[in-house]
Amino acid sequence: MKTLLASAILALATCTAATAQMLPDSQRVVVPGNSLSIDLPARQHHMMREDFKQFSGSYDLSNGDTLELRRAGGFMYARIGNQQEHQIVATGRNAFVALDRQLKVRIDHKDDGTVGGELVMVVPSQQLADGSVTQERIAAMNFPGK
Repeated sequence: MKTLLASAILALATCTAATAQMLPDSQRVVVPGNSLSIDLPARQHHMMREDFKQFSGSYDLSNGDTLELRRAGGFMYARIGNQQEHQIVATGRNAFVALDRQLKVRIDHKDDGTVGGELVMVVPSQQLADGSVTQERIAAMNFPGK
């Protein structure tokens, strides 16, 4: 019985694979991977000055760069390395997005005192040594500590 069932499954898998290979491109569906985006919220999350203090400071990123969050007056800012500063707004109790849609960040303060999270940012186009130019893209990176 097991041999018969295994043979039937193998035959079905072979037929399915052969059929999939014969489908014209117009009938194939491409499933994109995890697409990243940076969107402004429909409504900003109001964050008190005292609540932002726990996020203010520098964070090491997985690419070796640093993310810095600070507050000046009634505004919050983020800066990656020595790049330009971006005004940010809170989108949740631990998440922020730049008004110019160049970055968004989520910061997770853990019970053991460590900090985790994710930064999604626009990486500008760059000219390479061979003269070619890379396209602007959105990249994500983690930061394991504060």
